[in-house]
Amino acid sequence: MKTTITLLLLAFFSMGVYAQYELPADFETPEEDTAWVQFANADDSAENLGLAENPAKDGINTSDNSLKFTVLDNADPWAGAWSEAYGSLGFTAEKYTLEMMVYKDVISDCGLKVEGGGDAVEVKVPNTKTNEWELLTFDFTAAIGTTHPRLVFFPDFPDPRTAGSTCYIDNIGWAGTTSVGVMKVADISVYPNPATELITIRYSDMSSVTISNVLGQTVRSFEFQTTDHEVIEVSDLETGLYFIILETADGMVSSKFVKE
Repeated sequence: MKTTITLLLLAFFSMGVYAQYELPADFETPEEDTAWVQFANADDSAENLGLAENPAKDGINTSDNSLKFTVLDNADPWAGAWSEAYGSLGFTAEKYTLEMMVYKDVISDCGLKVEGGGDAVEVKVPNTKTNEWELLTFDFTAAIGTTHPRLVFFPDFPDPRTAGSTCYIDNIGWAGTTSVGVMKVADISVYPNPATELITIRYSDMSSVTISNVLGQTVRSFEFQTTDHEVIEVSDLETGLYFIILETADGMVSSKFVKE
């Protein structure tokens, strides 16, 4: 009996067992990088994927650590990593948007993909900045009504690949729930919502507002003296969902609104 139990335990661990985590993936837990499996990065050497110190804590990402992915110049365009350590992702009409922070030295598509449990869904969004953190938003409308156990990211997805890159990834999760001081949507007052011409944002001790669309592109950015409310013109924005990030005395907080 003892021999049988030992063999079962060995078989269990040989299949690859990872600790279970919760989204957002903020990489603040020791060895959280071991929950991710690198692929298509030439020889997939372990030295090219691992936890690293945040390269820029003075921007929108003030966390201590992130996940560093060194993409080799001979990697496939779709080089990335996958994990099944964050539980199944169920997409609904109310929850279908994912986000990821990136810090890259190149401009190229970034990708998130969910797979398993049905047809895979992949969404690509380009970063627009280099050598600073940027919050990208991924619209998984096509995945509504499905559940997937596997989450995949592609940090640098050019077509074709002509060079490598150094990428840092952080705070992969549902829109509006990233760490780094981001609070619940209900903590910020945004009205009217939906909006047509103007929105009023109320939150104590805020000093900047950034508004981005579902592609992660910044459409409004303001810095001002500390205030508890700000009125912003949105009449020229296209119809759709937008995300708000505030810099406040409490850190970075987020919300969203719909433009009609």
